[in-house]
Amino acid sequence: MIADMNPDDIERKIADHGIETVKIGTPDMDGVYRGKRVSAKQFLDGYEGEGFAQCDVLFGWDIAEEVMTGLDLAIGSADTGFADILLRPDLQTFRVVPWEPSTAAVVCDAYTEQGDLLAQSPRTVLRRVIDRGRTMGFEPAMAVELEFRIFREDQESLREKRYSDLRPLNPGYNCYSISHASIDDDVVGSLRRYMDAYGIEVEGYNREHGEGMYEMNLRYEGALEAADRGMLFKSGAKEVLAQAGAVPTFMAKYSDEMDGCSGHIHQSLWHGGSNAFWDTADEHHMSARMRAYLGGALKTMPELFALYAPNVNSYKRYVSGSWAPTTATWGIDNRTAALRVITGSAGAIRIETRVPGADVNPYLGFAACLAGGLHGIEHGLKPPAPLQSDVYSVAGLPPLPRTLEQAIDLFEHSAVAREFFGDAFVDHYVKMRRWEIEKHRRAVTAWERARYFEQV
Repeated sequence: MIADMNPDDIERKIADHGIETVKIGTPDMDGVYRGKRVSAKQFLDGYEGEGFAQCDVLFGWDIAEEVMTGLDLAIGSADTGFADILLRPDLQTFRVVPWEPSTAAVVCDAYTEQGDLLAQSPRTVLRRVIDRGRTMGFEPAMAVELEFRIFREDQESLREKRYSDLRPLNPGYNCYSISHASIDDDVVGSLRRYMDAYGIEVEGYNREHGEGMYEMNLRYEGALEAADRGMLFKSGAKEVLAQAGAVPTFMAKYSDEMDGCSGHIHQSLWHGGSNAFWDTADEHHMSARMRAYLGGALKTMPELFALYAPNVNSYKRYVSGSWAPTTATWGIDNRTAALRVITGSAGAIRIETRVPGADVNPYLGFAACLAGGLHGIEHGLKPPAPLQSDVYSVAGLPPLPRTLEQAIDLFEHSAVAREFFGDAFVDHYVKMRRWEIEKHRRAVTAWERARYFEQV
C-alpha cells in the first residue's frame, strides 16, 4: 500500500528533486486527466487552501471538447456561466514525473465553490462507493490491465492520414512472442521503466493479438489509488511514447479487422487484513461474501453497463468468440465469461471483470464493479452455477446491451445506480451519453461511402 504523504513530505520532495512545475488535474467524465500546470511556488502557496480555480467546462464538454448545448446541465454549461470549481490536491497522489525534467504531478478532487465534493466528478463517485463499502467493513483492492495499440505516428501524421492506414509499432500479430517484445524494448520497455519510476508499478506486459498491440498489467492497490494509476498511466503513456516518435490508442475497437482492446478490472474485498473472498473449506475457496458479490455483479451488469462501455465504439468490441463477453456469466478461470474467478491463494483470490474495453474511465468502471458487488452482499444474492465451457456456444444466457443507447436507457432507470452514485451524477451522465449517441447518429462514415456511393 502507498505511504501517507504530509505537507512536509511534499515540500521536501519539491526541494530534493528541484521541482519547478506541478501538473494539477482531475479526471473528466471520460477519465481524461485534465487541469493545468502551475509553478512549484504557486503550488506551495495554494495547495493547503481552498483549492485551485478551474473552469467547470471539464464536466460540460464531450470527448472532442465540444461544449454540449441544450441539455440543461447543472454544471459546465453556458447556462451556469462556465463558473469555477476548485481542484484540491490529494497529497497521497503527489509524484515526480521521471520523463519530464523538474516536474511533478498530483491528482485533485473537484469541489464546488461552496466547499462540497462535486457530485458529477468520477473521482467523487468512486469515493462514494468506497465509503459505502467501508461502512460494511470492507476495503476494496483493485487493478486494471490495459491493452492498447502503438503506432509510429505523431500528432500531425495522424490528422494527415485521418487516423487510417497507420504504421504499427511492430507488424504481425506475434501474440506472447518474447522476441518481438524484446525488439520493441526501446519503446515499450522504456514505457514500463518510466511508469515504475512514476509510482505506477507494471507487474508484467506482453505482445497481444494484433499489430503493435500490447497489454500492461498494473499492480493492485486500494481502489482510489488504483483508479488514479489507471488514469495517469493512459496520460503518461501518451507523453512517453511521443518522445519515442509513437502514439498509443486506447480505443476499444480500432479496426473491424482486428480484435478490440480490453481494460479488465481485478477486484477483491479486504476485512481485518484478510481477503474476504477466501474460504479454505469451500470447494473453490470462495467465501459466501464472494458468492454474494458475484451474484450482485451479475445481476447489475446490464443496468451498469454504460459505465463499463461508455462510448459508441465500445460496442464494436462485443463480438462472439472475440475474447470480449456478450452475456452476463461467470466461471472459474474461464476467459470466455464476463466474470472470471481466480482462486489461486488466500492473498490472490479475486474477480476479473472482463467486460470493459481499454476506453473505460477507471473511476467509473471501478465504481460499477463495487456497486454491483456490494449490492449483492447487502441483499444476499446468489450467482447461478459457473460455466466452464465455451460461453459463446451456450444458448439462452442473459445478454448484455448491444448499443450505448440500450445501455444508457437501462442506466437511467437503474435504482442501484441512483442509490450508489447519486441522482446528480446519473442524470448528468445520461445527458452526456445521449449527446454522444446523437453525434454518432448524424455522422457519415467511410464505411457508408464505400458501401453506398456507387450502388444506390
